[in-house]
This record gives sequence, structure tokens and C-alpha cells, in this order.
Amino acid sequence: MGSAGSDRLMKSTIAKMAEALAVEGFTQCEALDRHGEAQPGKRYPRWRHAWFAADIDGLPGVRQAVMADLMIDRGGCVSVFGWAYVMSDVVGQVRAELPVDALESAAGSLEPSRIDFVSFGDFRYPQNVSRAKSWVAVEADIDNSVVEFMDYVRGEVRDWFGRRSTINDLLTRAREPALGAIDQLNPAPECLRDVVILALSAGCVQEAVSLMDWYRGRDQFHDWDSAERVAAFDAAIGVRFPEYAAARSA
Repeated sequence: MGSAGSDRLMKSTIAKMAEALAVEGFTQCEALDRHGEAQPGKRYPRWRHAWFAADIDGLPGVRQAVMADLMIDRGGCVSVFGWAYVMSDVVGQVRAELPVDALESAAGSLEPSRIDFVSFGDFRYPQNVSRAKSWVAVEADIDNSVVEFMDYVRGEVRDWFGRRSTINDLLTRAREPALGAIDQLNPAPECLRDVVILALSAGCVQEAVSLMDWYRGRDQFHDWDSAERVAAFDAAIGVRFPEYAAARSA
């Protein structure tokens, strides 16, 4: 199959996916990351990212998002792989104001508004997440691919979102290693910082203080973090949110 034919398969798959996700309350939207919706500069892109988002009741400015990652292999077949995200523009805006040394060391490679994320493969195939891909070689494969994708959305992804649908949920999850992370001993440093920022933005000052007190008291951190970076974040967040500094010194 030529590039034009493979591109039609990708577009048709995305269109049917959009219909199925709309039933679940997700609306197709512009790309929520730095990579865009398609490989730039190509008439027939080798990859496309289709994003779909839904607001979370009771969490203003926070969205649940699903991203379908479609890629053409050398034979012209299209692979379809899914990701789930919890995103917040508010968190991204505050992060952009903080000193680099107050953030986790890998912050430059992360999406600033991403609070938490997981690949569909982490749910069923944690040792080989690529097994969660479906494949579209001809038009007749599209429906099956969408069914497989939606099976995750209506199952494990819905449950994953459900455990991250309130501030209290996120405060609890921030103390845990990320699902599928290599480091299963330490909390994800980016998620923890994001939840502290989100809690403070929502007026949950004491909850943010308690989380940071717990984190600052740990004797080890993720490879992306350190006691020095944690102290710098604590100080920077106190400048950005004076109410946090006041509660910390009370």
C-alpha cells in the first residue's frame, strides 16, 4: 500500500475513534503536548496523534485526555497505540514560572501541563507494552482496532481516571510510584510537584503542606530528584504561593 493509502487508513481510524469516544464524553481537540497532531512537513505523515479530552467535574482547569498514537510501518500497515493523561494548564503555567533547579532533573523533556499519564500497555502487558498495539492493514481492520482501543477506554482507563478524579485522589496517588515506571520505590517527582501546585491553586493549602512535609522527610528520592531540588521547590513554591509559606512557618 502506498503512503496515500496508509494516510487514508489513519484518518479513517481517527474519525471512527472520535465517534466512539464522543459517546464516552470525550471531544477531539488540538494536541495537548509539544509534538503536534502529525509529523511536520510531510504530505503523508508517518505518524499522527489524535487527542480527545473531557473536563473533570469538581476539578476546574483539569482534564482527562486520551491520545491515539498511529504510526505507519515499513509495509504500510498502521499501528494504533493508546495513552491516558490527566492534564492541567494551571499547573503548566505555574511550572513555567519556577526555577529550573526547583523542578525534577528531567523536566525539560516532560509536558508542563501533564499531571499523570499511563500507556494502555501498562495495564495488561507491563513487561511488553507494545503488545497493546492493534494493527490496521486494510479498511476492514478499522472497526476491530477501534473496538480494541475502546475496550481499554471503557475498562482500565476509566478505572484509572476514576482514581484520579478529585484533589484527594491526586494527593494520595502523588505518594505512589507511577504505574509502569522502572522505579517502583519512589514517587514520581513530576507528579508530586504537579499535585502540590494543583492543590495550592485550588486553595487546599494544608493538604499541600502535608504532602510536602512527607516528601521532604524521605531519605531517598527518584533518580530525577534530590534533597536539594526538593528544598529549592519548597522555597520557590512558597514565593509563588505566600499562603503556603505562611502555613509552613505556622
